[in-house]
Amino acid sequence: MTKRKKTRRQPGAGSTGRRTVVIDMLEIGAAHGSLTMRAGRDDGQLVCIVLPAPVLPSFVESLEHARLDAEEEYWRVIQHITTSTPVNGPGGVPRAVEKWLLAQNWSSVVAAAGEEAPTDSLALITYVGHIGLRLAPPYTAGKALAIFDPLQFQRLELKLLHACRAAHEQALNSSAHPMETAALALRDISSQPWPPPAQPTLPTQEQAVTYMQGRYEAFQRRSPYLRADGNTLSRFQPDGLLGRQPRRRA
Repeated sequence: MTKRKKTRRQPGAGSTGRRTVVIDMLEIGAAHGSLTMRAGRDDGQLVCIVLPAPVLPSFVESLEHARLDAEEEYWRVIQHITTSTPVNGPGGVPRAVEKWLLAQNWSSVVAAAGEEAPTDSLALITYVGHIGLRLAPPYTAGKALAIFDPLQFQRLELKLLHACRAAHEQALNSSAHPMETAALALRDISSQPWPPPAQPTLPTQEQAVTYMQGRYEAFQRRSPYLRADGNTLSRFQPDGLLGRQPRRRA
């Protein structure tokens, strides 16, 4: 007797034509002069991302702004999810967060951001305390929206910067066009097994609680992030819980 494999409906993939994945596992590297990211979940969902060296400086700068911006809502959103959703087992919180995020109106946010320019195939969007990386070829195989926890990029900041430096060094030693090398990198990482055979050791519950408490205290100490007016989507207004609220420094 075989079990029927359940199919997961992907909110936001209808009108926008994008596959939407809430990222739980993130693997960062460098290949052929590109930053590589394999992002997905342990159930087999995967988005392969390659960013050639020329786009990395603007990407890293935009990512830092997006991380700070998203964190302004992140802690309130996480508290809302964990206090309003039954959580069962050690993987209960990530699954509850994934389900809640997929139920949000990401398709309207992506539509409000617009895609008028043919080359505008990469954009960072902050919404409901998380970072949406809007992707299309040549940076990935097909249109996708990868939704990241802002703390993921904070934990992996040094690894990300190291991979960016490695990608730049590789690009300097290559005479090929960045898009050609990006295609090679995408082919290489797409052929590798997922989830990775060698999984990192997960922190204990006590270690996770200590880490989150430390990040929250650091968030309370820093000045609130003020989003530039030009980075606000005036055509889209977030719903209730999602609206930005003023924050005092601790």
